[in-house]
Amino acid sequence: MKRVGFLGCGKIGRALLNRVRETGNEAAFVQDIFYKEAADFPVVETADPAVLQHVDLIVECATADALVENFDAMIAAADMLVFSLTAFSDEEFLCHAKSKAMECGHRIYFPHGAILGLDGISDARAIMSGASIETVKSPKSLGLDLAERTVVYEGSTRGACRAFPRNVNVHAAVALAGIGFDRTASRIVADPAASTNSHIISIEGEGIQFTIHVSSFTTGGVTGVYTPMSACGSLDRVLDNRGEYCFV
Repeated sequence: MKRVGFLGCGKIGRALLNRVRETGNEAAFVQDIFYKEAADFPVVETADPAVLQHVDLIVECATADALVENFDAMIAAADMLVFSLTAFSDEEFLCHAKSKAMECGHRIYFPHGAILGLDGISDARAIMSGASIETVKSPKSLGLDLAERTVVYEGSTRGACRAFPRNVNVHAAVALAGIGFDRTASRIVADPAASTNSHIISIEGEGIQFTIHVSSFTTGGVTGVYTPMSACGSLDRVLDNRGEYCFV
C-alpha cells in the first residue's frame, strides 16, 4: 500500500483519488482551497509540513501557479506526478525543477494526458527536425466569447503556454517530450461548433513522418472525457498497479 497526496482535487483529482482507493492505496492528504467534502484524510489550504511526512507520491492537478508555489516543499517529500505541464514553459523553473528533484532523490512524472504517442515522440527526439500541434476547442473552454471560428494563437509553444496556461498542457507535453518549447509550433483554434477537444500533432525528422489525431468529447469544461481515464492509467503505472501486462 502506498500513500498518495494531492495538490488540487478538481475533476481529474477526484478521478485519481477514487482510483487510489480502488487499488488499495491510501489518500494521504488533499491540498485544495475548494475541496469541502467529508474526508478521512487531512484537507489543507496551504502547504503543511505535517501532512507531507511519510508520503510516497504527490499528484499535482491544480494550476501552473500552484505547482510553482508548492513544488520545492513537495518534491522534497516525495515523487510527483504533474499535470500542469505549462509551468515548465518557464525555462528557469524547468531547470530548477530538474535540479531540485535530483538533489532530493525524487522523480517527476509527466503523464500523457489527453493525447497518445508521447513515448514515440520522446524516443524520436534525437532525429526530429520539426514538431507542430493544432488544438481546436470551443471558445468557452478557452475562456473566450466568440461567435465565429477563430485562430486565437499561432506561434511557439512557449508563447501558447503563456497565453493559455490552463488549456495547452497537451502542447507542453509534446514540447517536453520532443524538441522543446521554442522549436515546437502551436496553433489554437476556437470554434463555437466544436463539441470535442481535438489535437493534431505532426512530427518530422530524419526518416520519419507521422501524425497523431486525438479527439475527445468535453465534460462541460476544460477537460475532455478521455483525460481522467488516461490520468488513472498514468497513476497506475507510477504506483505499479499494472494488471496482467503493461505497455512501456
